[in-house]
Amino acid sequence: MVIFMGEHQNKSYRYERKFIIEQSRLNDLLSSLYSSSYNEKYSERRINNIYYDDYNFSAVSENLDGLSERKKYRVRWYGEIDEKSNKSLEIKVKNEFLNHKVNIKLGPIQLNNLTKLDDFNKEVLGSLNSQKKHYNLLLGKRPTLFNSYKRRYFENNQYDIRITIDQNLYFFSPITKLNLKEKNIIIEAKFNKDVNFSNRFKHLSLTRYSKYVKGTLYTSFFNPVY
Repeated sequence: MVIFMGEHQNKSYRYERKFIIEQSRLNDLLSSLYSSSYNEKYSERRINNIYYDDYNFSAVSENLDGLSERKKYRVRWYGEIDEKSNKSLEIKVKNEFLNHKVNIKLGPIQLNNLTKLDDFNKEVLGSLNSQKKHYNLLLGKRPTLFNSYKRRYFENNQYDIRITIDQNLYFFSPITKLNLKEKNIIIEAKFNKDVNFSNRFKHLSLTRYSKYVKGTLYTSFFNPVY
């Protein structure tokens, strides 16, 4: 496991489960959450990500192959897509169903145009280069996917379960210039111990869903070999 000393990181692994529902079932889910002592912890906000991968799309292949240990690299920020704001490089480390993140601050950067990520990428690499120990983190990688969505946050303090609801997902490939809109809603449950979250919500079915993988497969010409 790679440890980045001095950076913001969630050192403890958390279990993560994902579910997909149709838009028409959102109100039923919200009713179930409120009646099960879940409270909305934060205001809804927009999340934006630019994913980085190598020229072989190794992160996609590793996910599809079901490798138990893998990493995913993305630049993340909140709010409007094109505003100049503080951004972070997030490295998501996955080990089976357990996950933790490493966050490296990049400072204020602006994305002016989705179709031209060169200037944005130069600023990202420049920020990493100025932090000498991180200069090679994205070596051999390039921006391969942009995605954006609205997220709501819920929490149950009794069981220490956090729920996020992601909707209006949009994907764009800076390589092919193709885009995709996800019609369904993505639910993520995160907790410190392996509680059976789905048993409390009978209408949810556990699924494997990666925003990065789906967005890449639908907006690029990458054809994984099995």
